[in-house]
Amino acid sequence: MSDKADGPDSKRTKLLNLFNSFNFRVILAITSLHLIFIVIFDKVTAFASDEDIYMGVFNNLYTSDFSLDDGSVWQTGSINALRVIYLPAKLLEVIGFSDFYSLRSLSVFYSMLSLNLLLRMASEANILRLPIRFWLSAGYLIPSIFVWSSLGLRESFIFFSFIAIFYLLVNPRNLAFGVQFLLLVAASTFLLVSKVYLFGLLLISLLTSVAAFSIRKIRIEGKTLKLIWAFLIPLILLPTTSTNLVTKASVTLESKLYLNTPRPTTIEGGQTLVELNRQLDKNPILSWLTSISGAKSYLDGRLEAAYLPPGSKELSKKIAQRKTQPASLQDPISLLVGAYNFLFVPIPFVDNGSFFLNAQSYESFLWYFYYLILVILLVGLIRRRDVLNLVTLSSSLFSIGFIMMSTLIEINDGTSVRHRAVLLIGILVILATYRREEPTPSTPPIF
Repeated sequence: MSDKADGPDSKRTKLLNLFNSFNFRVILAITSLHLIFIVIFDKVTAFASDEDIYMGVFNNLYTSDFSLDDGSVWQTGSINALRVIYLPAKLLEVIGFSDFYSLRSLSVFYSMLSLNLLLRMASEANILRLPIRFWLSAGYLIPSIFVWSSLGLRESFIFFSFIAIFYLLVNPRNLAFGVQFLLLVAASTFLLVSKVYLFGLLLISLLTSVAAFSIRKIRIEGKTLKLIWAFLIPLILLPTTSTNLVTKASVTLESKLYLNTPRPTTIEGGQTLVELNRQLDKNPILSWLTSISGAKSYLDGRLEAAYLPPGSKELSKKIAQRKTQPASLQDPISLLVGAYNFLFVPIPFVDNGSFFLNAQSYESFLWYFYYLILVILLVGLIRRRDVLNLVTLSSSLFSIGFIMMSTLIEINDGTSVRHRAVLLIGILVILATYRREEPTPSTPPIF
């Protein structure tokens, strides 16, 4: 009788603890901000011109004759995987939501799910005098990160799949090995479909970490080695995607190792302000807000001031200013310049070539904190002040490798800023798995 009487009280206590927890409150707050953004900027795709492409894929994905050609944003041969990934959005569309709301809600869902996994992995430690959970949550509020994860793009897919892989390796819920292995296969497949070269970089980072542990004669559990096989199964399930991974890697290495001059690049940029101004009337709420606040007049003025005649020297200079010359492995100086451009451009208080790049430059002060955190964590690992584990080492190697890769492939500042989101996720995983002291019986070892 006592158990029955205590049952409802116990459940009520658990619910109260959940609602009062930091994790629940911060996810609820950020989700609310995302939903407000979606409502205000409904039908506005100016912030990412390729959102229309993702919308087109979603609208045709479940038709019987749909196919992905070589020019698609998704890998050929991944249709069935995409149908599973997009299924929650399809269900929203079936019950009456528009394609915009469905796809953007899915993006927010995956983004917040990834934040939840990070918060679950994090310890109670502080860094730069603030709790780790604060830095994890604040990363999702960096303006560009917030916008990319509010739109119907694949950034949130990358966030979730990448973080889910490390969460499953840490396994804080003590899942049975079979369940852990199958979920790891699913998460790895998700990442492979979302961004093939990131999957390749992560696999290299994991294998390098295992090799480093073996060289240093640090014992690795047999179960851990078995989990590595979970990353090979997606390559077998999606042979076309696997072939694309090898082909693209070979072409990139060949161009960077053997070609004396970087490949020519052409970009079309600086159209965000034009498109935003043109799309304001698509959303009555946004049109009304910009009118009463004076933002519409301000944007009109900025647009008029930014107009340059086609073919003029000024226009050519602006376009050249937004370009980033990819580095070459034959030129070490170009690697340093490329790394600097990727990490620090656009620069605050200088003209970066467009109105929105200038606006984005002011969030750089937030990025500087995360770069400092990355340096602190890496120094701690190198000097052996912090616990060295495969998860932290792999995510560290991934972050360093991603910076190096970006110096070789980035061709314009706008794309570079968008891709920097992946670096942030790598830093957040290092932060979430950071441990200062050796594990105790109450704090189980990580991976």
